Amino acid sequence: MKNNRRKNWWMYLIRGILFIIVAVLIFRNPLASLISLTAVIGFLTILAGAIFIAGSITVRKIYDKWGWTLALGILDVLLGGALLFYPALTAPALVILIGVWTVAIGLMESGLSFGLKKLRFKRWWTLLIMGLLSILFGEIIIFKPLVGALSVTIFMGMQFMFYGSYLIAKGFQKEEIPTPTPMPIKE
Repeated sequence: MKNNRRKNWWMYLIRGILFIIVAVLIFRNPLASLISLTAVIGFLTILAGAIFIAGSITVRKIYDKWGWTLALGILDVLLGGALLFYPALTAPALVILIGVWTVAIGLMESGLSFGLKKLRFKRWWTLLIMGLLSILFGEIIIFKPLVGALSVTIFMGMQFMFYGSYLIAKGFQKEEIPTPTPMPIKE
């Protein structure tokens, strides 16, 4: 079997470097990164709202409750507009929303852990610990929004740094990719 050297190693390297540059920028100015994240979420919310509006209009003749979908789309567009055009004002609200969401996830994980205990799962308590930690982290975000905002952006920066490092390492791998060969035909 003939092997080809991997020709696209440089794509991994460039992407990895770009991810690490973004991570450094996040670490240098976490507040600006949070505001940028808020704007991106605003844009995506506007896009989702526009899809809901278009979808509700297309089904209005066959779906009696299409007005609810239209209302949801309009609310999404309004919320997205506020996030996109006023990110410095709406970023704190986004942080609080992340905190509430984290507490809700923690409560669900804690409840699920007791269900696993009833089913006699041996490590049910690990999900309980994760749930309690989620609740604690969510409460920190809610009651100390500045700490929450910084932790959200720092975790985002760490993720970009780790992923960039992975891509760079992948770019320097010397693995060979086998060339596919046709299966022999049995006679």
